[in-house]
Amino acid sequence: MLSSSLSIAEFFEKAMGHSYQEIIHMADREATEVERLYYKTCRDDECEDIIQYIKNLKDFILYMRHGVRTRRTRHFNLQPFKRARLEQ
Repeated sequence: MLSSSLSIAEFFEKAMGHSYQEIIHMADREATEVERLYYKTCRDDECEDIIQYIKNLKDFILYMRHGVRTRRTRHFNLQPFKRARLEQ
Protein backbone atom coordinates (compact mmCIF):
# COMPACT_ATOMS: atom_id res chain seq x y z
CA MET A 1 0.00 0.00 0.00
CA LEU A 2 1.15 3.52 -0.71
CA SER A 3 -0.28 4.99 2.49
CA SER A 4 0.85 3.07 5.54
CA SER A 5 -1.39 5.19 7.78
CA LEU A 6 -4.52 4.92 5.59
CA SER A 7 -4.34 8.66 4.97
CA ILE A 8 -5.69 10.16 1.78
CA ALA A 9 -3.32 13.12 2.27
CA GLU A 10 -0.36 10.74 2.31
CA PHE A 11 -1.68 9.09 -0.85
CA PHE A 12 -1.99 12.51 -2.54
CA GLU A 13 1.62 13.31 -1.67
CA LYS A 14 2.84 10.10 -3.28
CA ALA A 15 0.62 10.53 -6.36
CA MET A 16 1.64 14.12 -7.11
CA GLY A 17 3.78 14.62 -10.15
CA HIS A 18 2.60 11.47 -11.91
CA SER A 19 0.68 11.37 -15.17
CA TYR A 20 -3.10 11.09 -15.33
CA GLN A 21 -2.99 7.39 -16.20
CA GLU A 22 -0.47 6.65 -13.44
CA ILE A 23 -2.56 8.46 -10.82
CA ILE A 24 -5.71 6.54 -11.79
CA HIS A 25 -3.78 3.27 -11.75
CA MET A 26 -2.20 4.05 -8.36
CA ALA A 27 -5.57 4.99 -6.82
CA ASP A 28 -7.31 1.93 -8.25
CA ARG A 29 -4.55 -0.41 -7.06
CA GLU A 30 -4.53 1.22 -3.61
CA ALA A 31 -8.32 0.89 -3.27
CA THR A 32 -8.13 -2.78 -4.26
CA GLU A 33 -5.35 -3.50 -1.75
CA VAL A 34 -7.19 -1.75 1.06
CA GLU A 35 -10.43 -3.58 0.24
CA ARG A 36 -8.55 -6.86 0.44
CA LEU A 37 -7.16 -5.80 3.81
CA TYR A 38 -10.67 -4.94 4.96
CA TYR A 39 -12.14 -8.30 3.92
CA LYS A 40 -9.26 -10.22 5.52
CA THR A 41 -9.12 -8.40 8.85
CA CYS A 42 -12.39 -6.64 9.64
CA ARG A 43 -15.68 -8.00 10.87
CA ASP A 44 -19.03 -6.22 11.35
CA ASP A 45 -17.85 -2.73 10.22
CA GLU A 46 -15.32 -2.48 13.06
CA CYS A 47 -12.68 -0.84 10.86
CA GLU A 48 -14.16 2.60 10.18
CA ASP A 49 -10.77 4.09 9.22
CA ILE A 50 -10.33 1.51 6.47
CA ILE A 51 -13.87 2.05 5.21
CA GLN A 52 -13.36 5.83 5.06
CA TYR A 53 -10.05 5.47 3.23
CA ILE A 54 -11.65 3.20 0.62
CA LYS A 55 -14.51 5.67 0.11
CA ASN A 56 -12.07 8.58 -0.20
CA LEU A 57 -10.02 6.72 -2.80
CA LYS A 58 -13.09 5.82 -4.84
CA ASP A 59 -14.34 9.41 -4.71
CA PHE A 60 -10.89 10.61 -5.80
CA ILE A 61 -11.03 8.22 -8.77
CA LEU A 62 -14.48 9.61 -9.63
CA TYR A 63 -13.02 13.12 -9.56
CA MET A 64 -10.06 12.18 -11.73
CA ARG A 65 -12.18 10.37 -14.31
CA HIS A 66 -15.20 12.68 -14.50
CA GLY A 67 -14.43 15.88 -12.57
CA VAL A 68 -17.14 15.12 -10.00
CA ARG A 69 -16.51 16.41 -6.49
CA THR A 70 -18.50 14.57 -3.84
CA ARG A 71 -19.29 15.75 -0.35
CA ARG A 72 -16.19 13.88 0.88
CA THR A 73 -13.83 15.38 -1.71
CA ARG A 74 -14.99 18.99 -1.38
CA HIS A 75 -12.61 19.66 1.51
CA PHE A 76 -9.60 18.02 -0.20
CA ASN A 77 -7.10 20.19 -2.03
CA LEU A 78 -7.37 18.64 -5.48
CA GLN A 79 -5.89 21.61 -7.32
CA PRO A 80 -2.55 19.83 -7.92
CA PHE A 81 -4.41 17.09 -9.79
CA LYS A 82 -6.61 19.39 -11.86
CA ARG A 83 -3.99 19.90 -14.59
CA ALA A 84 -3.36 16.15 -15.00
CA ARG A 85 -7.10 15.53 -15.19
CA LEU A 86 -7.69 18.24 -17.79
CA GLU A 87 -4.71 17.21 -19.94
CA GLN A 88 -5.86 13.61 -20.29
